[in-house]
Amino acid sequence: MLSVIICSKNRMLAPDFVKNIANTIGSEYELVHIDNSDTKYSIYKAYNEGVKLCKYDNLCFLHEDVHFHSKDWGKKIIEHLQTPNVGICGVAGRDFVSKVPAAWNKKLSGVNIIQSDKLGIRRTRRKLIPGDYKNPLREVITLDGVIMCCRKDIFEKISFDESIGGFHGYDFDICIQSAVHGYQNYVMYDIVMEHFSRGNPNADYYRALIKVFRKWKNSLPLFSREVKPGIIRRIGWIDCRGLTKLLCKMVRRNMPVNEIATEITYFSNTLKLRFPALRKLWIKPEIYLMRCLHFPLKIFKKRNSECEN
Repeated sequence: MLSVIICSKNRMLAPDFVKNIANTIGSEYELVHIDNSDTKYSIYKAYNEGVKLCKYDNLCFLHEDVHFHSKDWGKKIIEHLQTPNVGICGVAGRDFVSKVPAAWNKKLSGVNIIQSDKLGIRRTRRKLIPGDYKNPLREVITLDGVIMCCRKDIFEKISFDESIGGFHGYDFDICIQSAVHGYQNYVMYDIVMEHFSRGNPNADYYRALIKVFRKWKNSLPLFSREVKPGIIRRIGWIDCRGLTKLLCKMVRRNMPVNEIATEITYFSNTLKLRFPALRKLWIKPEIYLMRCLHFPLKIFKKRNSECEN
């Protein structure tokens, strides 16, 4: 038996979505629809409310822009949730978390999903990483929030942190909570689902990630048992590279200079980089320089695109 929790921006769930679940889930279930059409809840609050309303012991937090291609996926989830010491199961994740906020990218270590696009701009394709993986589960640390499954009893130890607020970062935070409490999180390879979105991480997305990584600074980095030894040895270099990427992403989203400088300085100190005073002195000029280089390039790309169309 499975409780499917959906925080929806619509008063009513789409009929095709409801029908697809009914036709493919293959187990007794309930839909716990959290109507958030008036955005009165953060995603954290909505999911906590959903947990309270569930009548079954197995939970599935699910986005509403998905379509299941596998039959009996509910049965498979329930079976996976009987794995000893299981925490959270999903379909895309990473087997380590560093000290610096990082968005989902092509370097995810475990992925099993069909990525699509509502507008049909990008081609639909199935992502399978590793490509030759044969087992039904692969251990990771973090999971994408498109689908997250767990037993209700682990909410005696963890919960969605409503102090973070908004609609981003909840998947990072709840998965880190699970791992810190000694549970193992997994990517599921025997369930095929399609996600009709590619995401668009905006400034609020990175602000939420920064809150999460600040919260867990004393627990990071975290590694799953699947992580390669080379990653562990190179984690310092990965963090330094991640800091540069974070700076670029914040600049590209036109976040305030003082905000960028504060966060980059904070994570520089967390990593205990050399010459912190020099880094703090040069950070604002560096941001202004990046802005000067980025926006003309952005305009050039936009004009090129308009010419091609």
